[in-house]
Amino acid sequence: MIHNVVFDFGAVLFDWNPHKIVSTFTQSTYEQDILLTHVLQHSDWLALDRGTMLMAEVIPKFAARTGFPEARMEDFIDHIQNSLTVIEASKNLLEDLLEQDFKLYYLTNMSSAFFDTLNDKHDFISLFHGGLVSAKELLMKPEPEIFQSLMIKYGLSPEDTYFIDDNEDNVLTARKLGITAIRFSSTPACYQQIRSALRLKVD
Repeated sequence: MIHNVVFDFGAVLFDWNPHKIVSTFTQSTYEQDILLTHVLQHSDWLALDRGTMLMAEVIPKFAARTGFPEARMEDFIDHIQNSLTVIEASKNLLEDLLEQDFKLYYLTNMSSAFFDTLNDKHDFISLFHGGLVSAKELLMKPEPEIFQSLMIKYGLSPEDTYFIDDNEDNVLTARKLGITAIRFSSTPACYQQIRSALRLKVD
């Protein structure tokens, strides 16, 4: 019997689409490619998520690598944060789960700065019973250790936990640990699959 539901944040609860992010920041396809390659897909971005580098450290590096002034790179970072808008259907799912007494947790690969901004912006994050942010743990999905840390910290059992994530590798790791997991897509069919699996009542 499932009692606990674990949400990823990016592309599950909040919109995360790197190509859309760069295309809404600049119309130049050249600049879009630079921002994708040298910022969002660069190892320094992963270091942010892992917590081994801080935003203040990487912005000058991103600026030097892309040739953008630091002020414009700061604008791009702000733009990324503003692009992390709530996926309303997922928020509705979260609220329905709370109404039916599920315990909710999050497990997200995200920099501390981005998480703190989201936490300040969105009151509903406080409705979670707990969760882990990669940058605060110095661990990242799909590493098994971050899943195990979540389970230990909150006393969760794999057999009564359900994990929702858009990344296949993360889903596979969860399943290897005995957690029921679904690869998320923001489609009606996926939401229906989740509701059916959790025997979620529909008014």
